[in-house]
Amino acid sequence: MNKGWLNGLFFSGLWVALKMLAFWLNWRLDQIQIFVLLNMALLTCAIALFMYRKKRFDTAQSNILTDIKAGLTVGLPYTLVVSFFLFFYYQDIYPQFNANKRAAYERKMDSKEEIAEIRKASSALENKSDAEIIDMARKNTAMMYDPQFTLSVSLLALLVYSTLNSLLIAVIYRRVVFRD
Repeated sequence: MNKGWLNGLFFSGLWVALKMLAFWLNWRLDQIQIFVLLNMALLTCAIALFMYRKKRFDTAQSNILTDIKAGLTVGLPYTLVVSFFLFFYYQDIYPQFNANKRAAYERKMDSKEEIAEIRKASSALENKSDAEIIDMARKNTAMMYDPQFTLSVSLLALLVYSTLNSLLIAVIYRRVVFRD
């Protein structure tokens, strides 16, 4: 197997292990910011370390496109493993997260002030009744906290993030570290 894929699988496995450890320890399960930042840091480290090793020890001449391709050989397996893990995590391992978030939003929708704020935010909702606004908000919330939606968004976001990271790290390595 390609070393880039192994690097991506190692770092994604590390993130999955840390997420599961937090689950088993019941540590900050409802706060996703820490895990999102950790996810981004591990993906950046995986890409940077692999690209550094490749540029440092590969004797073949390379251009910026091959450097970006090298970064994406790490980013793609990382993206796939983490995204599909998140799908199974929110669907099978910890479905209470979605239920809790939906319930909190529905409690928030009981307030007349919140409905008025929603009505003010969108001119299309000015003529809708409170019941229609609450129904629309429930449907939107149910869609946002659906594991399939999480899978789609995480695939897209991590792929874009790994592409931009590969580009940025390649430029930094070429201009600053290795001075090509």
